[in-house]
Amino acid sequence: MIAAVIIWLLQDMIQVLAMGFMLVPEFFLLVVVYEIVSGPLSSTRISRWIWFAFAGGVVWDLRWVGVPGMTALINVLAVVLVYRIWNRMPAGGRSAPLFALLAGVTHFLSGILHYLAWAVPSQAALRLFMIQQLIAVPVLVMLSLIYAFRLRKNHA
Repeated sequence: MIAAVIIWLLQDMIQVLAMGFMLVPEFFLLVVVYEIVSGPLSSTRISRWIWFAFAGGVVWDLRWVGVPGMTALINVLAVVLVYRIWNRMPAGGRSAPLFALLAGVTHFLSGILHYLAWAVPSQAALRLFMIQQLIAVPVLVMLSLIYAFRLRKNHA
């Protein structure tokens, strides 16, 4: 959880520095999704991560958005969706490409929901959304590679 807190703080700092010309990617959400899929799927552990995603979203909303609960709800729905898909997948199907797909979809859906809720449709807003999505790609690739490495190390 320490890594997720550090990522949340980093995401907040990037938001401060990039305000006005970039929407910050949901690095915190990507790390929470990674943590959900990379550890044991015990109900206690998963519920802690769901509450942590909720808390991170509420604090983000209070810090930036002004409508407490929107980001928290998006985070929780995304994490629960990933958990349900991951938990139903046979152990042999839990792969780095599946993680990348799930994490990428959650990041995209989180971004699009924020965009639809807060942006006035325009070329500038769409450009900011696209930049947000593109900046998340290297982080998503890095998390996928870490997952693949850990998976191979555990099965070797």
